[in-house]
Amino acid sequence: MNRIAALGGLIATLGFFFVPVINLKPNRLASGTGFGLLELTGDGRYFVLFALALVPLVLAFRDDLESRGWLLSVSGSALFLLTLILPAQAGVMLLENPEPFLGEGAFIRSPRILPSGGLALGLLGAYVTLFAGGRDLARAGVQSWVRGVTAWAAPAIAALLLVGGQFDVYSILVEFYANGAALQQKFVEHLLFVFISLAVGFVVGVSLGLWASRDERVSPVILYAVGIIQTIPSLALFGVLLVPLARLGDRLFLETLAFFGIAVVVAVVIGGTYYFLADREPARLRFVHLLATAVSAAVPLVLFVGIFVSFVFRLANVGFTSGNYGAASNTVGVFFVLTLVVWLGGRWLLKPDTRARLISTWASLALLAGTLVSTVVLFVQASGSSRILGRVDSLETLTIRDLGVSGIGVAPALIALTLYSLLPLVRNTYAGLNNVDNAIIDSGRGMGMTPTQRFFQIELPLAFPVIMAGVRNAGVALVGIGTVATVIGAGGLGDFVIQGIVNTSIDQILLGAIPAIALALVLDAALRGIEGLLTSPGIKQVQN
Repeated sequence: MNRIAALGGLIATLGFFFVPVINLKPNRLASGTGFGLLELTGDGRYFVLFALALVPLVLAFRDDLESRGWLLSVSGSALFLLTLILPAQAGVMLLENPEPFLGEGAFIRSPRILPSGGLALGLLGAYVTLFAGGRDLARAGVQSWVRGVTAWAAPAIAALLLVGGQFDVYSILVEFYANGAALQQKFVEHLLFVFISLAVGFVVGVSLGLWASRDERVSPVILYAVGIIQTIPSLALFGVLLVPLARLGDRLFLETLAFFGIAVVVAVVIGGTYYFLADREPARLRFVHLLATAVSAAVPLVLFVGIFVSFVFRLANVGFTSGNYGAASNTVGVFFVLTLVVWLGGRWLLKPDTRARLISTWASLALLAGTLVSTVVLFVQASGSSRILGRVDSLETLTIRDLGVSGIGVAPALIALTLYSLLPLVRNTYAGLNNVDNAIIDSGRGMGMTPTQRFFQIELPLAFPVIMAGVRNAGVALVGIGTVATVIGAGGLGDFVIQGIVNTSIDQILLGAIPAIALALVLDAALRGIEGLLTSPGIKQVQN
C-alpha cells in the first residue's frame, strides 16, 4: 500500500467535504460568506473534485509500482489544476449576482472572491499525491528527467493560466494589480535586506567560527555571545539600536574615522598581549584579558559593519530604483560572469597544486574585487552622487547620517539582521571544522602539506556542507525576520503585512506573505544548488 497517496487523497477529501473552498466578500475589508463545493449550484462540474480526491485512496492499494505511479501522477496533476480552475469559475458566477448570497444590509462595494481552506487543502492533497506518484516511478526505475516533467507539468500549466488571466477573479490577484508597482519596490528592498545581511553575516560569522575552532580559549565567549544575541526579540533589538545609531548618525565622518583607527590599534594591542601572555596569566586574569580582547575587537568591527551595510544598501537601493542603471548592471554582470568563468575553468580544467591553478585563483579574486569596485563606481555614476550622499559640500561636512546611518530606517534593520544571522553561521562553521577527523589531517601533514594546504584542501572541503547548511538556515530565517523591519520604517514586504493587520485585510497580508515565502523557497533552493556545485564529488558519494 502507498500510504503517502492515501494521505494525499484523505487531505483533499476532508478539505472538499468539510471546509469552504472560496469566500465571497462584499468589499475589500469586510468578512464574507464561505462556500463549500456542495453549496455551489449550477452544474455537476464541482463533483469532479470529489471523485478526484477519492482516486488516490483507491490507487494506493494497487500492486504494480509503475502503473500506480503514472496513475497517481496523472490524478494528482488533474486534482491540482481543477482545484484552481473550478473554484475560480464558481467565483465568476457568484460575482455576477452577489446580493442573494450576502444577505440584507451588506455594504457591497467591489465584491471579491477569497480562496479558502478547502482550496488550500485540495492543493496540498494534490502535491502529496504527485509526490507519492513520483516516488513509485523512482522505485520502478523511470528516468529522473521524465519524473521531473511529470511533476512540474501541472504547475507549469497553472502558471500559463495565471499569466493568461484565468485566475484574476481571486482577491489576491486583484490586490496585486492594484499595488503591483509598490510590491516590486518593497520586494527589491526585502531582497536587499536579506542579501546584504547574509553576505556580511557570512564573512563575519565564518571568520568568528574559524577563530573559535582554532582557539578553544575564545570559543566559549564567541558561541555564548552569538547565542545571547539570538534570544533578544527583534523589536527589542531595534529599540536598543535606536539611540546609539541616532547619535552615531550626527557624528562627522572624519571624527568617526579617527575613532575607528584608534579602536583598531587598541584592539590589536590588547589582542596581541593576550596572544603572547595568556598561557602565563592566572585563570581569573586570563578571563578578564580574554573579555577585554573580545570587547575591543567588537567595537571597531560593529562600527565598520554598521556603516558599511547601511551605505551599501543605500547604494544598491538607489541604483536599482534609478532609471539609468541598465548599462551599469550589464557591465557588472559581465565582470561577475567573467569571474565565474575564470574560477570554474581553473577548478575543473587545471590540475591542483600547480602554478596555473594558483594564477587562475588569484585572477578570479582580482576580478571579484573589480566587480565590487565597478559596482560602486558605476551605480554612483548612474544614480548621481546627490541621491546617495545628499547635499554634502565637502568631506569635512560629511556626517555618518549622509552614509545612511540613523536611529530609524535601514541601519538598525540591517545591523539586527546581520546579528541574527551569526548564530547558525558561527555554530555550523565551528561544528564543521571541529568534526573533521584528525586522522585525515594527520595524513595530510604526513604527506608534507602546509597548514594552508591542509585547511583549503582537507578541512574546508569536508566542513563545507555543514557550513552551507548554516548559510541556508540563516538565509531563510532572515527572510522572515526582515518582515518585522517595517515597524522602524525600513520598508520591505512587511509593509503589506502590517497594513493588512491594521486594516484587517487578508489580501494585503497575503500580498506581503506570499512573496516572502516564495523568496525563502527560492533562496534555499539556490543555496542548495551552490552547495551541490562546490561540494567535492568524493564528499557527495560519502554523503549518499
